[in-house]
Amino acid sequence: MGNFGKAKTAANQAPANARLELAAMAMESNKNLHETGNGGDKGSSEVVDVKHFHKVIDQWPPNSNRAAQNTFNFYGPPNEITPSRILWYNNGPWKRTIAFRDEVPHDFPEPHTDVLEQFIDYHVPAEKVGDVALLEGSIVIDRTKGEVSVHCDNEGANTLSLNMMHEIVTGKRTPEDARKFIAKEIVEYMMNRPAPYAENFQFELPVGEQWDPDNRVVQDEELMQAVENAKEQLKKEGKI
Repeated sequence: MGNFGKAKTAANQAPANARLELAAMAMESNKNLHETGNGGDKGSSEVVDVKHFHKVIDQWPPNSNRAAQNTFNFYGPPNEITPSRILWYNNGPWKRTIAFRDEVPHDFPEPHTDVLEQFIDYHVPAEKVGDVALLEGSIVIDRTKGEVSVHCDNEGANTLSLNMMHEIVTGKRTPEDARKFIAKEIVEYMMNRPAPYAENFQFELPVGEQWDPDNRVVQDEELMQAVENAKEQLKKEGKI
């Protein structure tokens, strides 16, 4: 067995009062979001200067550059940019799209590198998460946020994977059947033949937030009282 050290994090150094203050702020925000429904990732509506966009992707590897350029060609300038990633919000049917500079090798359904991640609002029931995981490793489920994303090298492959994810969740296909279908459909798409599952969503995308906030399990009275005291103090100081 290897020798693994216990790496310390900033959590180890957080003062006691800071821990309670953060809990108080978080609980107050939680209450407000439940009441208003105004939560989740809103992103930015501003767009990045086109010259800056090209300056950044000109430094990227060819596959990453192409994925970012293709997204730009269809959806226009992005909303946020860093040296290693570029983000579009609410571009077409997507909640957001991220083009990455750094590539990840992926051999399903054929060898390529993953550089383009795309998100939709979608609730995957807990009992279906394992089945979706069997489809492929590039699908990422965030039940709390009510999001599903997938990353590949092109939008057609991402669309195909999410169509298969939906059919697994709804019981139309097994993971094994879905993998076989992807192997056939992606060939049609890349050969520029009709491939509807890679070209368009075959289901109605959910409208609005698909959060799954789960259920409260902490009931410790001493902690709750300490947090309540911290909350009252923060209100007096005008911090919440």
